[in-house]
Amino acid sequence: MDFITILVVIASVLSWGIGSFIAKVAANRIGTQSVFWDLIGYIPAILIYSLIIFRLKNILAGMQTDKLGVGLAMLAGAVGSLGMVGFYFLLTRAEASTVTPLTALYPALTAVLAIIFLHESVNPTKIIGIVLSIIAVYLLVK
Repeated sequence: MDFITILVVIASVLSWGIGSFIAKVAANRIGTQSVFWDLIGYIPAILIYSLIIFRLKNILAGMQTDKLGVGLAMLAGAVGSLGMVGFYFLLTRAEASTVTPLTALYPALTAVLAIIFLHESVNPTKIIGIVLSIIAVYLLVK
């Protein structure tokens, strides 16, 4: 992995980790209505990202060239938001130290789906990682 990739991984982990902690505090205070406010919190980041990285005209141009890609991205957001709603619901019912690691296992499912449907390569290291994720679920719910 190159240096920029590693920095983005670290930034993403920090963002999700701190964001999930803040989500737990919010869910403790206002329950599942915190989902709405979480979504509102996405708006500034999306606007800044769109304006700086893509420039709004490039986003709209992308809609004209690959409508299926845009539709799939929107579907991904819709499906992912269901997970977020579930995440907040779980935060109101269980400890963040259990809920957060369990729900953070979604990359293992993504990897399995990518291997099956996108024919991505699989090697012993990836298989071990997925198996360890499954073992993590067992250890967390035990």
